[in-house]
Amino acid sequence: MTKNRLERIDPEKATDDQKKVIARLGEGRGRIPTPFNIWLHNPNLAGGMEIIGTHVDRSPVLSEAESEVAILSTAVFWNAPYVIANHRRHALKAGVPEAVVTAILEKRRPEAGDDRFGLVCDAVCDILAGGAIDDTRFDRYDAGLGRPVIAELLVTVGYFTSISLGMTLHALEPKD
Repeated sequence: MTKNRLERIDPEKATDDQKKVIARLGEGRGRIPTPFNIWLHNPNLAGGMEIIGTHVDRSPVLSEAESEVAILSTAVFWNAPYVIANHRRHALKAGVPEAVVTAILEKRRPEAGDDRFGLVCDAVCDILAGGAIDDTRFDRYDAGLGRPVIAELLVTVGYFTSISLGMTLHALEPKD
């Protein structure tokens, strides 16, 4: 078993630039989320990720269940056990149907219906498949979700790609 490689930043020993990001995290999140212990080693990067992460955490255009579909699907795509374990729980708590969670965990496209939630599930699958879709599918997402939701899904998938890769690279074990 690989040892946990995460080097947590001690706020008392942080540089001035790190302390600025830590203060913003405290204001926006009330804590230092685990991935920031990776990014804080590069405070300029951490500052940008804080803006994106706080936005994604409080998405103005996605419901909590829709966000969790994007997050869990991304974690499964990248085979990130730590993120999968955490966000499986979050998805179920947010009201994502167990059948949808199971399909995501089994790397299948969820059958979630033709409503907005179903469109989000389909769009996330297409984004993770490389985003190259035909005009008919794109027009369906544009009409049913709108450009703000499409943009939000892209950013959520991108942000959680970084988290998934970072947690796996740093060998974090899932929490029970």
